[in-house]
Formats: sequence, structure tokens, C-alpha cells
Amino acid sequence: MGNSHGSQAQKTDAQYKKLARLLTDGVAISTAMVQAGWSENQASKGWAAVPDGVIKIMSKNNKGRRLISLGRSTPKEDQEAMITGRLIENITKGTDKAAQSAKILGSKRDLNLWQPDQLSGVIVLNTPQWIIDHKAELLADDPDDVMLPPVPANSKLSKGKE
Repeated sequence: MGNSHGSQAQKTDAQYKKLARLLTDGVAISTAMVQAGWSENQASKGWAAVPDGVIKIMSKNNKGRRLISLGRSTPKEDQEAMITGRLIENITKGTDKAAQSAKILGSKRDLNLWQPDQLSGVIVLNTPQWIIDHKAELLADDPDDVMLPPVPANSKLSKGKE
């Protein structure tokens, strides 16, 4: 049958190529899958239903290679500026075109735009025994009502408090 794509409902090489071409040309996933011969039910599953063989074909065609090249050749700073520019333009125009793409690109590990600029909080690696022993008093609702014993002189807590 000219097909070497596994044991699912058998699709031909021509169907794989047609789906790859439609997806590369920007046709919606469900529409492309139906046009290439997949059922409505399969098409409704989106990218999860697109066979790996189709993805491989997409990465080998000219448009796929052009996009890969563009992604590799665009410096991180330019990607960040494009995302920011697109978001500002969308906000000022009141549209949402390409906002999802900008969000996804901004979530890339190397850009990581959606993380706070400064992390806050304290990480305690080794809690001093004195704090463990007096946890209840330290966490009391009204600390003025609690009398804590003095911090031991040999404790790391007393160092530098002179």
C-alpha cells in the first residue's frame, strides 16, 4: 500500500505528505487532518493525533527548514524585543493576534520571560537547634506575651549581634 507508518488506521504516504503540507501552510490542525483523510474524531484531538511521521516530513520541507533556521539565527535579545513589541502592540490596538505565539516563545527556557525579576523568600538549609526547641514561642500569635530564653552564646544566631 506504500505505507510504513505503523499499525493505526492505515494512512498512505500521500496522506502524510498532504497533512504535512497543509499544517506547514498554516491550515488549522483539525481542518488539515480532515482534508488529508483523518476522521473528525481524530482531528478533534489536535496535535496529539498528528503522527510523528508527519512532523518529520514538516521539518524536512522548505518552509519548515526556513522556520528552523529563523529560530536558530534570531538572537535571544531580538526574540525578547519582538515578544515585548507584539504584546505592546496588541494591548494598544486591543487585539490578540499572535499573543499566544508570543506567550509560548516567551516561555522558552532560554528566554524565561514569565518569571519574576527577583525571587523572594528565605531558604533555610540547617535550622539551628535553638529555633527548633522554641518553635511554639517564636510562632505565637502575640510575641509580646512570650518570654524566650537567651540565645546560647555558642549559637550561630548570637554571632554578629554585639
